[in-house]
Amino acid sequence: MSDDQGQDRIAIIGMGIRLPGAGRDLDRYWQDIENGTESISFFSREQLMGWGVPEEVVDNPNFIPARAVLDDYDHFDHRLFGYSPQDAVLMDPQQRILLECAWGALEHAGYPPIAADGNRTAVYVGTGMNVYLLDILWPNARAVKSAGGLGVLTSSDKDYAATRIAYKLNLQGAAFSVQTACSTSLVAIHLAVQSLLTYEADMVLAGAASSGPPTRRGHFYAPGGTFSRDGHCRTFDVAADGTADADGGGVLVLKRLEDAIRDNDTVHAVIAGTAAVNDGARKAGFTAPGVEGQATTIRTALAAGGIDPDTIGLIETHGTATPLGDPIELAALRSVFGTDRGDRPKAALGALKSIMGHLDTAAGVAAVIKTVLALKNRTIPPVGLYTAPNPALELEKSVFYVPATATPWPAVDGVRRAGVSSFGIGGTNTHIVLEEAPEPVRRRPRRPASELLLVSARTEEAATESLTRVDDFLADLPPDELGDVAYTLRTGRTELPWRGFTVRMPEEDRKPLLPVRRSDPRAAERGVAYHLTGGGQLPGCGHCYHIDPHFRRIIDLGYAALRPLGEDADPATKERVGRFAVAMAWTDALGRRGLRPVALTGNGPGAVAAACTAGVLTFGTAVDLALGRRPADARPAAPSTVLYSPVDGTPVTAEQSADLDYWAGRFDEPCDGAFAPPAVDPEPAAWLEIGTQVFPRTGLDDVELPEMSSAYDRMLGAVGLLWQLGIGGPWDEAADRDRSRVPAPGYPFAPTRHYLDIPATAKERHL
Repeated sequence: MSDDQGQDRIAIIGMGIRLPGAGRDLDRYWQDIENGTESISFFSREQLMGWGVPEEVVDNPNFIPARAVLDDYDHFDHRLFGYSPQDAVLMDPQQRILLECAWGALEHAGYPPIAADGNRTAVYVGTGMNVYLLDILWPNARAVKSAGGLGVLTSSDKDYAATRIAYKLNLQGAAFSVQTACSTSLVAIHLAVQSLLTYEADMVLAGAASSGPPTRRGHFYAPGGTFSRDGHCRTFDVAADGTADADGGGVLVLKRLEDAIRDNDTVHAVIAGTAAVNDGARKAGFTAPGVEGQATTIRTALAAGGIDPDTIGLIETHGTATPLGDPIELAALRSVFGTDRGDRPKAALGALKSIMGHLDTAAGVAAVIKTVLALKNRTIPPVGLYTAPNPALELEKSVFYVPATATPWPAVDGVRRAGVSSFGIGGTNTHIVLEEAPEPVRRRPRRPASELLLVSARTEEAATESLTRVDDFLADLPPDELGDVAYTLRTGRTELPWRGFTVRMPEEDRKPLLPVRRSDPRAAERGVAYHLTGGGQLPGCGHCYHIDPHFRRIIDLGYAALRPLGEDADPATKERVGRFAVAMAWTDALGRRGLRPVALTGNGPGAVAAACTAGVLTFGTAVDLALGRRPADARPAAPSTVLYSPVDGTPVTAEQSADLDYWAGRFDEPCDGAFAPPAVDPEPAAWLEIGTQVFPRTGLDDVELPEMSSAYDRMLGAVGLLWQLGIGGPWDEAADRDRSRVPAPGYPFAPTRHYLDIPATAKERHL
């Protein structure tokens, strides 16, 4: 990829799905794709009758009871999104799917799903017809009356699919609902790309969902029509005779490639070019596909990315397996790609519908995600159920072949590229060209260190499950990726009330997990206070000194002042400087991890460190005092944080703060490490006892850290414990320099059933 081309490339940095067979699991989705595992289900007469499908429909010989469905189609995590059960049951299930996919895609990208104000994140999504409204909701007169006209409208209409996501996730870019039938989600991606290239948005969510109630779990077969005789979809096969319907959805998160690289995002694949074209009247009928329109779309997308057609290794087709559709699609491909590509290998054809049926509005985004996973795994996936080619395709006159099994994907001219097509009834055709992601920039390796991993959720059960998922995920994680996962979990998740944490060292054996806890807004208001005792064994800080460069810098700065004294430095002076420097290093480490004390006190050198932390003294002035000097130009400042005297527990006066002799005298006080906090008003929610280690004091009997392997681990544990209570803020960005956002365990949705049953009076409704 050339530099000038890279400027017009779009990165796919996040993906969220709800798909038959795979659910929300991208790894499971790839397994099904790679193995050609079919997700279409078949239903019994009893099931159909129980769902309200009329008897005359069920017994019609042309009715085929087949559809690819979601296992939890009727469930939704209403608590996570702040909906009441009454509102959740009214909402179009397609829009519920979109909300969960959007949340999952943002977490997969490493960005908090609920964004901060001032963001420029746009939304382009669509849904299919709301059949739930027609078959289930509208016949329930009581539910409709209770909701009122506006309630039914806003919960059901397609117009609100994008704006609902924008509202719930605080996304403040454009929010457009897109509707072009089967090509909806690919058109949404195309529009998202345009909004990024024109700098209307900095990040975009794009996708769609399609879902029908159980009353629609089947189709009518008609020779030569869209749907198959036996419920299977045999794209490109000699026995191809149509498709079946499917439920599901997907959402992508997109950014400009140069921005994604700058921000250390994980780039899963690159969009090189897109195009959308309508057939106009150049076809046999309104619902018929057209060769010229499809060919123009593909040709335009290739030109937009400056792509040589002969470098395409895979075309993920619309592939409906219909007698008319597949031959027309191949004719359009031949028109663009010709019949010969020299010594380059042939291009494979792909067809998601062969294992999943037709996802309608969501077909395009599911196909894109399938192709992204194929690029990441460098594998050409098979076309499901394929045995022999449909002769009407005239494959022998093309540069294409149909893979029956998964095979390695060879690079063509040093690159792997694919095209994805989606053609909507009515004639809006879309094509997207994808490229393999560029190799990530090599970073300077960091010294292995312990990391604090944070999780939060809306409920106790979800938080507990999330912490367990993270613990399981770490078991197989390469050691050099631990820091990126910790960074992603801390900065790429929305902070919710129930919280858990763990401190882990690379390649460390699992340790027992602490219980999750509900944060307390009052604790956040009351904050944390520091008692710098100055006590403990100085050699115990060696581990922190070696792994934390900021900690090491402060220690070195303190001891550098002793160097001019040479042999004249007495042990007591060294002790004063060392304990002061360690206390300062700890307060600095805590500050870089989001903690700001509301009050400070201390003993001995710790008292002087408290004064420095409050801004009264500079580090250099304090070291001079430890060495017995009185710098003439030193000017103590008013404290930015209330300082308390360890002697009588009263606030340090303005006169004392300004008196260098007062602070010099503190060095001579004993630092026995005794924790005796003064009475502070208002009382802090917690204290940190800071000597050569950090000990949290919460006053809560059920909140205690387990034994930690080092003082550094204990410090991280204290930060995690306070965050769990609700105390803490953003970490210093410098500490996260060169960290990457990586895929990490996402929210463990806790859906419950929110679905009206079809009333008896409505069971005569026909498909």
